[in-house]
Amino acid sequence: MSSEAPPPPENRRLIMLPAALLAWAAGFALFGVISPKIGFLAENPATFIAAAVLTMLSAFVVHGFSCLEVHRSVYLLIGALAVAGVYQAALPMVKRSQAINRSGSITGEILFISAATAGLSGETDRILLATRNQLFTAVTREVAAAIPERPGMILLLCLMQLTLASGIGLWIGNGIDAVSHLIPVAVVATLADIWSVSAGATSMIIVSSAINYFLLRFPVPGTTEIQYLIGLTDFLFFAIFFQAARRFNLGTAKNAVLLLSSFLVAVAAAIFFGMGLPVLPFMALIFVAGNFRRLELKREEIKQILIFSVVILAVFSAVTFYVR
Repeated sequence: MSSEAPPPPENRRLIMLPAALLAWAAGFALFGVISPKIGFLAENPATFIAAAVLTMLSAFVVHGFSCLEVHRSVYLLIGALAVAGVYQAALPMVKRSQAINRSGSITGEILFISAATAGLSGETDRILLATRNQLFTAVTREVAAAIPERPGMILLLCLMQLTLASGIGLWIGNGIDAVSHLIPVAVVATLADIWSVSAGATSMIIVSSAINYFLLRFPVPGTTEIQYLIGLTDFLFFAIFFQAARRFNLGTAKNAVLLLSSFLVAVAAAIFFGMGLPVLPFMALIFVAGNFRRLELKREEIKQILIFSVVILAVFSAVTFYVR
């Protein structure tokens, strides 16, 4: 009785990426089919389940790209090509979102112009504002139903976003020269994400059509919607830390668990507090805490990190002040 020999390690390494991409597509398709039928789940558990599955499948994709083990310049090229792919895939969704918002705004403009023509002003503005909001919601809902989204294009966009995050993230991760440099990377990630969510780019992106470029979407159980869940940059930094862990032999499996847990903690905290929270501070804290003994920080390096943090905070504060 003969049995087939297992594929050589080289072959197993090469099939990781196609397997990861197929797994992501299969998970998206499966949730898209079964999500509307799981109506017994409450909103918060359903969102957490979707985010958890999305995170694990996305981590598998990053791992698949990492298994290619190509020169870091190739990863940069992959990321650069993916930027064009993300733009092209997201553009129809951006235009759809803009068209929906414009349609809703027209009714409000007509309402206020009519009120001004009739001489209505002052206290009636508050009533008109409430009416405008109701009209905006009703009109945008109708226009959105008339211009349905294509789940296949959303899936393609997500895969392009993960390719971008993996390519750029692995390029950066492979370029980190010393293990102690991971703490400055963690500091930058933390401060930038906190600033971005509270007063910077994220706060503007999430209320604009540009959200389609930067956030990954996934079907949520119990609904027919494909919701915006996790940011592209979160997976980019996942790729940086993951690749650095492999590069400096910090423990691939251990750090994969640490990084994945940071997503779950951030999502759980966001659901519990009922507000959007940045993922990267959780990721940076958990990664540094889990590898602190191996990061080999010297006294002079600690001083440099503190100075660097103060400078970054000053820059972000100045940018926020001038933008406002």
